[in-house]
Amino acid sequence: MDTAPRQRVAAELRRIRETLGLPGEAVAAALGAKWSQSKMSRVENGRISVSVRDLADLLNYYDVPEDIRAELLSLTAAETGMDGAWIVRAGSTPRRQGEIAAIESRLRRFAQHQSVVVPGQLQSPGYTREIVRRGGFAHPEEVARKRQERQELLEDPGAPAYLATIDARAFMTCPAAELPALVDHVAQRAALPAVTLRVIPLDAEVQTVAMAPFIVYEFKEDSSPPVVLVESQTADLYLSSKADVQCYVDVFDALTAEALGPDATLDYLPTLALTIQGLRSPHPQ
Repeated sequence: MDTAPRQRVAAELRRIRETLGLPGEAVAAALGAKWSQSKMSRVENGRISVSVRDLADLLNYYDVPEDIRAELLSLTAAETGMDGAWIVRAGSTPRRQGEIAAIESRLRRFAQHQSVVVPGQLQSPGYTREIVRRGGFAHPEEVARKRQERQELLEDPGAPAYLATIDARAFMTCPAAELPALVDHVAQRAALPAVTLRVIPLDAEVQTVAMAPFIVYEFKEDSSPPVVLVESQTADLYLSSKADVQCYVDVFDALTAEALGPDATLDYLPTLALTIQGLRSPHPQ
């Protein structure tokens, strides 16, 4: 069996732990009975494989960025014979030391569709805090801070290409008081060279339906296959089979074809804000 994926995962896990300044024994103790100092050592040296479930727990504890999580889980799933589809529980913000800086991206490109909320890479801080509260998640201030830091990924030289196709209805989840700030923030993000934003207008007669929001990750490393992440309230679904990934790529392309172009999207955003405000205005009896 090719152990190259295992060695890549092992080296990355060791790098993450050392970046956070965490002793191996402390991590093992925090993760419970399934882990020990010796197991941590064997995993980080690539002497044994780590299961997808155990790796998901470890990455949740480290609170690694989404792109790193997707790539390492995909490599591990393929190495352990789970290539195809797997579900892991979504992690909450853990208590840990330090931060993992997104100094360099592992991604070549990622494409995201959202019809429910505005994507994290485009969110204003106030919108993030409100969405976290409404979703029943903890630590809205901390999540908002980290999300703004994560947005720096697309501002760096050599940033990955980010393609976002959003249903205009996603903006209707924004509180009225925050809507102007959100629209302004989205417009600023859309002006970044790495970002291509398209919005499907409220009155569009769409011919394509995505059953859930999703992200397609494409990595710089040729040995890392593309991965689709489908998020839900309490768990994440990862898909790595070629047929599944191609299905989502096709859906994304079809939705993109029905959306406004990037320039028309920027022109549409102020009109969309006014339309939403009008829909919320009291109607005469």
